[in-house]
Amino acid sequence: MTELHPAEELRGQVNGFPRWAPVARVAADLDAPVLDAAVEWLTGQLQWFDQRQWERFLPRREFPEGTVLELLVLCRILRRGRFRDHELVGGAIELAQAVVSEQAFHSALGRADEKFPYRAYLVALLAELGCPVRSAVERVQVVLETGCGGWTGAWQPALTRLELRYVLDLGGFASTSLPVADLTAATIAAAAPDPLYLRDDEAYALTHVVFYATDFGARPMPAGAALIETMRTLLGMYLALGDMDLAGELLLCLQAVGAADCPMTAHGWRELARRRRTDGAVPGPLYEPDRWSGLRGEVREAYAFGTCHHTTMVAAMAAAVREDRNVC
Repeated sequence: MTELHPAEELRGQVNGFPRWAPVARVAADLDAPVLDAAVEWLTGQLQWFDQRQWERFLPRREFPEGTVLELLVLCRILRRGRFRDHELVGGAIELAQAVVSEQAFHSALGRADEKFPYRAYLVALLAELGCPVRSAVERVQVVLETGCGGWTGAWQPALTRLELRYVLDLGGFASTSLPVADLTAATIAAAAPDPLYLRDDEAYALTHVVFYATDFGARPMPAGAALIETMRTLLGMYLALGDMDLAGELLLCLQAVGAADCPMTAHGWRELARRRRTDGAVPGPLYEPDRWSGLRGEVREAYAFGTCHHTTMVAAMAAAVREDRNVC
């Protein structure tokens, strides 16, 4: 038995550690238009990324700017490839600039509350994409220089410190925190945790460490065999559960660390393509087809967006990173 993983001969003999037959090597269908269909669907949903439109039909979120932030993360990845000049990218930047320019957003930045890293992330993305909102950039820098909120403190959780350092590097902000590589070494990814004992929130923490450490596949990250096995096992588990949100994030991570050439990831891509709706959206864990079919008009549109937008964006991110790796 290794330090973190049961010995191979125990497969099927220990409760919760399943046995599976050897799988023949198969190739993923690289022609499946997951990326194209996702981008087309998201482009048609741009109005719903506006938080005012969201709140007409959907519950107000703890961080209302979150959907625009995630969309801008995707668009930054898309700008590496053939979607660089796509209307989705331009539309996302316009939406984000409008949000960041609002006085309420500036006031929230100044409070340096628990959402400060995410607001700073949105400001940094716009700056990195060449469309900065100067007043917001200055507000972030003031918060950092005054130490408001204690966000750069060494007592902050490892993932928080890594996330903020990634954001500050992205936006070109001055920082005195440790480099990304050093901060990554203190996270859950460095421990190569046993996948059988991870909660969903811990699995999300693991994927986000890989996102930041690799800049979503743009730079290398040392990934040992134990970490790769953990992510492949988690991928299989979430595919079996039908959770395409975490499965998509794990596909992205395996692409990002260069460990995507395996039967499990090939199966994951097939499942991702198979589970899409006919309009290209990838349903999230909360999506219920029967409930959707019983709705009409804008309520139906809002329900589809609310339950599919995040998973569809994750699928698009993963597919864009895969496409970029295959081109390179």
